Amino acid sequence: MHTSNWLQGGPFLEVSFLWELKEDRTQAIYTLIRKLSALSTSISIVDVNVEKLIEAFETGYPYDEEDPLSPVVHSLELKLVADIAGTRKAILQVEQLSANALLVDFWFFGSRFDALQWDQIGIKNKDLAAFTDFLADLYSSFGFKVGGIALEKDIRELFDCDEPSPSPCYQFENLSPDSSLEMEPDFFALVWNENCGKLRDMPAQHRRIGKSGVLVVSSDSYSEF
Repeated sequence: MHTSNWLQGGPFLEVSFLWELKEDRTQAIYTLIRKLSALSTSISIVDVNVEKLIEAFETGYPYDEEDPLSPVVHSLELKLVADIAGTRKAILQVEQLSANALLVDFWFFGSRFDALQWDQIGIKNKDLAAFTDFLADLYSSFGFKVGGIALEKDIRELFDCDEPSPSPCYQFENLSPDSSLEMEPDFFALVWNENCGKLRDMPAQHRRIGKSGVLVVSSDSYSEF
């Protein structure tokens, strides 16, 4: 979970996706930032020390400081402002899950009620469509393997793995298409890229969104509980 006070209270709605790491970590972050600026969704980075944050991401830190063999965690947080059903504060967290997989995770204040004392607007049921459009917009730009929208959960939940990251069990190829698109009640929407594997059973509530993407949307109303 994020450590910044940019977002306060909770719960938090997460829009996340699994992105294959095809270049070095530093270049991957610069590619990510460049692609964000080209989205149809307006996103602005608030941090002024982005280069230092990227350097810290590249260096990483040990998962267990007292264990000399502890895996090194590579994680980055950026404060954002995003125009999704209103102007909202957000945090972008990027974490290396394995040698070839990055988790890209956008955090939003997810209560149904506004928190004006923190300059945070809530999410109503009518706003879910805008977040689904944002997920589709991200897919159009990044062509990621799988992405989703959930409360207090990210797309790593689809892995059959309970180990802390980074771990080989989070390898990019370890997600299969049909198991990944089983609509869990925690996810309001999921996207699967059929270039990474054809679906045998197409979910009932789906639509194609271009670039071989399949978007599945839950019929449940938005609830923070």
